[in-house]
Amino acid sequence: MGRKGIQLTVGLLIIAGGLVALAGVSFKENLVYYITVGEYLDKQASLPARGFRVNGNVVKGSVVRFEDGAGVSFAITDGKRSFPVVYAREVPDTFKEGGEVVIEGSREADGSFHARSLLAKCPSKYEKMGTEHPAGIPTDTATTQTPGS
Repeated sequence: MGRKGIQLTVGLLIIAGGLVALAGVSFKENLVYYITVGEYLDKQASLPARGFRVNGNVVKGSVVRFEDGAGVSFAITDGKRSFPVVYAREVPDTFKEGGEVVIEGSREADGSFHARSLLAKCPSKYEKMGTEHPAGIPTDTATTQTPGS
């Protein structure tokens, strides 16, 4: 290998190393822990200060809408324990008391959780598809026919 070949190899290794380092830093910044309410309460002292996601249900009777209309405070529970959450943005239409939510944010010094995103699940909109269409048309793929068969 000549001098130009060595220079080219070293240059490619430097570029490849830079790309790997950039991808690693980017991946680490976007990595978010996904935990339950119980895990959050048990491990909150050891959790990282940056954001994580918590899955649970909205406690019935805990929802307080902000006067300006954009945002709510509520409690989230796993059925056994709960903690307060503040969400200061527009609330999704599917958000409701007792409904399942996934919140992403961070804990504050007062023990509350400030969510920067809120995903509300609506079970009625995502029910498993039945085996029969309401009009009586079978939906099971095993019984459907492909064109030409």
